[in-house]
Amino acid sequence: MEGARNKIIEMGFLVSSLSDTIDQANKIFKVIQIILGLFGLVALTVSAIGMINTMTITLLERTQEIGIMRSIGASRSNIRMLFLIEALLMGFLGGMGGVIMGYLGGELANLGINLLAKNFGGQALNLFYRPLWFIGVIITSSAIVGFITGIYPAYRASKLNPLDALKYK
Repeated sequence: MEGARNKIIEMGFLVSSLSDTIDQANKIFKVIQIILGLFGLVALTVSAIGMINTMTITLLERTQEIGIMRSIGASRSNIRMLFLIEALLMGFLGGMGGVIMGYLGGELANLGINLLAKNFGGQALNLFYRPLWFIGVIITSSAIVGFITGIYPAYRASKLNPLDALKYK
């Protein structure tokens, strides 16, 4: 097809094929994917800051509880694991919630677009593609980010002096 195209162009004609249109559409979709990926990266960064804040506030609110746990025999590693598991669960459940909300939002958008298409004589189609590997990556990465954001608060909680923690108000 490329050879025929070049000969027609050499003859002085303007050539446009469906493959050109498809290539242009693919370029546009790639740019849209990059922009949406950047939005996702910003959202991930904001959520990581929020999780660090939440875990730090949790540490401050539970200082006396940590003092009680340490005074009755909980080790520093027990306190550290408690905070790390909480942070991991917060990230995992946040990822699950995001996936569920994204799935439901996609289904609602698909339903609305298909209703419009049917009203204008078009054909129903599924606009969204959700590969299972990508859903797994989202949930796993949100759990990892949750774990990473819990490291500093867990370290601070494990280093609390039990006596000082019991006096804290």
